[in-house]
Amino acid sequence: MILKELNKKGSVICLFFVFIFTGCSTPKEELKDQRLAGNALGTTYHITYIGAQFVGLEKSIDSILTAFNYGLSTYDPNSFISQFNSNKPINKAEVKPGFEHFKVMINKSEPIVDATGGAFDPSAAQLFKLYDSFKKQNRIIDTFSMQLAKAFKGFEPVIFDSEGNLIKDRFKRYNFNAIAKGYFVDLLSELLTNHGYRNHMVEVGGEVRCAGSNSAGQAWNIGINRPEVGAKPTDYFEVISLSGKSMATSGNYQNFYIVNDSVIGHTMDPRTGKPVISDLKSASIMHAECAVADAYATACMVLGLDQSIELIEADSSLSAFFIFEENGQLEGVHVK
Repeated sequence: MILKELNKKGSVICLFFVFIFTGCSTPKEELKDQRLAGNALGTTYHITYIGAQFVGLEKSIDSILTAFNYGLSTYDPNSFISQFNSNKPINKAEVKPGFEHFKVMINKSEPIVDATGGAFDPSAAQLFKLYDSFKKQNRIIDTFSMQLAKAFKGFEPVIFDSEGNLIKDRFKRYNFNAIAKGYFVDLLSELLTNHGYRNHMVEVGGEVRCAGSNSAGQAWNIGINRPEVGAKPTDYFEVISLSGKSMATSGNYQNFYIVNDSVIGHTMDPRTGKPVISDLKSASIMHAECAVADAYATACMVLGLDQSIELIEADSSLSAFFIFEENGQLEGVHVK
């Protein structure tokens, strides 16, 4: 079962990797390119690793994906998160492998919620669901519904009682779509690292993590698309060199809708419950972990250019490339 919702995240701008090779090829086995592509999370993945063939890699990915979907797929009604959100009785004895991913997402999300002042907040799932409902009806969210949904935000610990039954607030819901794809990238990268493949590139639906170097001994070069409707897949606005880093990109230049001549943005501000459209068209965030980069990319699209620059400058573990509109022209800026 694939997690289709993740492909809808805040108008993700697809990243297409560019490999720049120089010099003559080498016959050494340890520098041989190996590639694997497939489908996951409602999108595609591409993996390049250097060395001998990883026998059983596809099977290992499928195993990770099965556990990942059980923990986090809101598309699968039998997943842990779906049962949690719908208040179905859950007993600890019946919990399957993958439940730990649900707990990891809470633990990774909470400090980022604090750091971004709530611009990233998976606990605002009621708001996201409300926005999707009104969008389908081509309506603007009414104030009463918005305030009610906002009241359910916040995290709670995952606790089971003495009989193993899950204890939870029946109004509590989570939606980790803005961080889970990056987390899946991290899981695949760690799989390769744990099997000795120190030089690799993992890309899932535009989110990417690069370790070591390519077969030419260089950093991996990742292209960022122009944030324009109709831009070609190879129409890069910027190319970023990565080694030991991840990059995730979000944007708000598409997937909006119009009500009574008013443009309603695709990015939801979980602090206010209102859709956002700003001069920031694309936010590409670099961090060691793709999950963290993914979450911050979403937060930046909520915050806008100036506040995003301040946010990235305040954290030495983060860097960014922002594309914004000024006087009708697209401009780009590197932050650190």
